[in-house]
Amino acid sequence: MHKRAKARDAKAKQDEVAGIEYHGLPGISHECQDAVLRLLQYHERITRVQILSSDGRHCLLLTMEFGAQIAIKSGFSSGYGGEGPGTFSRVLQLLDSHGVEIDEHDVAPEIIDRIDTSALTTNDLIALEVADPIRPTRWHSYVYEEDWNDAKRGKLWREFRPVIPFAIIDSRIMDLAITFWDSPDANLMTAYRRLEDLVRARTGIDEHGQKLFARAFRGPLSWPGRDPGEQEGRVELFIGAFMAHRNPRAHRERNDGAGSHLGEFLVVNHLYGLESAATEQPDAPVSASSAPSAE
Repeated sequence: MHKRAKARDAKAKQDEVAGIEYHGLPGISHECQDAVLRLLQYHERITRVQILSSDGRHCLLLTMEFGAQIAIKSGFSSGYGGEGPGTFSRVLQLLDSHGVEIDEHDVAPEIIDRIDTSALTTNDLIALEVADPIRPTRWHSYVYEEDWNDAKRGKLWREFRPVIPFAIIDSRIMDLAITFWDSPDANLMTAYRRLEDLVRARTGIDEHGQKLFARAFRGPLSWPGRDPGEQEGRVELFIGAFMAHRNPRAHRERNDGAGSHLGEFLVVNHLYGLESAATEQPDAPVSASSAPSAE
């Protein structure tokens, strides 16, 4: 009796709903694609993908770097033209380009249904773990040539949204990073002005733009332990950034797109890091040299 009870308990446990995450929405292609993009962007590395296929419907079972599993619901499809096969193609090519191991299993429609209702069982996962994948592989046939070529040209990642990497943002412009997308142009100009104010306050040099940085970093501020070429290169980074970005922005409205705005903000953030690393040299003369004055 005791053994039979233990067997019943074990079977009941296997029939319990598996404690895994579910992302995406059934039949909504872009929601399922965005779910995979978010995982690639923010989570630990995806190591394995199992495509679960049934009558042209596809779910994904992802295994993460530390063993957690995440199921993507059936927003993907194949066998005809349209958004479902298109997003499926892009997602598979992205996963392959990120070095993820990809296999495919034909499954019963009930498995797809259980994923769509967030109800896979522990027994389902055990069965999928020991099931033989489809051989020869056929998932490559789901990938369009255009997406394969975009991956080779480095263009496939345009599907990702530009996001601010808060972990590396200088604390002195974190407020601008938090509200950046509300007004990128205004926040960039504030970041430039704030940087100038910081350098003026440290050095007492009453200049602005390129002239300020040329005098400050060729005079009272420098980076200890850096050779003269590297020192000058850092000075030129400040001068070049203001000439290439701040000055044009100060004189006309810029509509370069979200990616360009974010790239510029990260350049400015790098300048804040360099300014913070510079130390005062009290005996150093204030340089009278100046950068080009196209301000």
